Amino acid sequence: MSANAISTKLDGRYWKLAIAGGMASYLDSAAIISVGISLAIWQKAFGMDPWAVGFLSASLTFSIAIGALVGGRIADVLGRRPVFNTDLALYVIGVATILMASSQNMLIAGVIITGLAAGADLPTSIAVISERAPKGGQGRMVAFTQVMWTIGIVVATLIGFMVAHLGMLGVKILFLHLIVVAVPTLLIRIFSRSFREMEEEAKDRNSADDTDIAVPLKTILTTRKYLNGIVMTAAFYIFYGLVANTFGQFKTYFLVTVGDASQATATGFSFCATLVGLACASLFTRAADTKWRNRLFYFGAILLVLGLSVAALSGGKILWIMLIVLIMYNLSNPFAGEAIYKVWTQEIFPVNARATAQGITYAIARFVFAGFALVTPAIIAWSPSGLFWMLVGLAIVSAVIGSLLIRANAGITASLTPMGKQQPA
Repeated sequence: MSANAISTKLDGRYWKLAIAGGMASYLDSAAIISVGISLAIWQKAFGMDPWAVGFLSASLTFSIAIGALVGGRIADVLGRRPVFNTDLALYVIGVATILMASSQNMLIAGVIITGLAAGADLPTSIAVISERAPKGGQGRMVAFTQVMWTIGIVVATLIGFMVAHLGMLGVKILFLHLIVVAVPTLLIRIFSRSFREMEEEAKDRNSADDTDIAVPLKTILTTRKYLNGIVMTAAFYIFYGLVANTFGQFKTYFLVTVGDASQATATGFSFCATLVGLACASLFTRAADTKWRNRLFYFGAILLVLGLSVAALSGGKILWIMLIVLIMYNLSNPFAGEAIYKVWTQEIFPVNARATAQGITYAIARFVFAGFALVTPAIIAWSPSGLFWMLVGLAIVSAVIGSLLIRANAGITASLTPMGKQQPA
């Protein structure tokens, strides 16, 4: 698949798979946002200082990284379908632990379990989708996971806004919603007959690739074509993701502690801005298999830098300016962020290495995010403007790396056919 691929019409089975697989992105983003919304409330309820808040947030990010690194490789070695189902069951256990948490330690344990499961599900689900998608439709199906990611943000933010006045009860309702969504999704993944049919079709279609035999880890880490792809996609995702992860986890905390907004106002602002992101994510899904994909990337990258610069200049203390910044961020994010990273990772690697490769890049990035999340509350306390100037620099670097990736992508995939299928020797 390339940006100029010919689109293929997708029937209902494929969109059902895209939704069920995309729920990994929904549940991951909803968990990140739910934790972010709850930080200020947990801080008061459990008497946390800024470093404890940072540690709790970092625990989620760090566990997502571990889950992606281990889960992606297990999926390629033991089978993508078993991991596709098992990690979602683990997610339910983690969220239930958060719901029942009566102490800070129990809360952290629940956050870690949830993160491990969400991290494992992300590379596995995207690999499942791209493996079973028909040629000419892979880009849209993979990009659709970002629509699901954004829907998770929208729904979690809306629920957070609606229950903002309920304190800890509101937090419990917020996390109960994750279980209500995860359980039916797990049942559909396990019992759907159409998913099993598509799996058999994919095996027949990709039989030349030995899709059930994982590419050896040593090969992935030492072969130039794999290593180049890992380095470039990881570098892009690290620099862009530091911006996105900071927004995702700390925008509510920032608006409450720096902008002096109420919990309801902060979540209300976020909800309105995220609706813009949802519309743009849907647009990117339509553009993922066309020449417009790269053009939209440049638009989004420039807009992101401009929005962060406005926030840095204002210091984040003027609420109406921060609303504009949130809108600019949500306009840019779907085009120059995680969605295109997901598509790139599926283009560059063959079927039987995708979960491993994306798990590696996702994990490396999340380890970095975890470290940054640990100190973010302290940076906010030191200088809100300083934080945003850091994010400006990170956004500029991600734009440069993304531009290089676009130029190099044809070279990286020179030995690969659409969506990473190896050409015959």
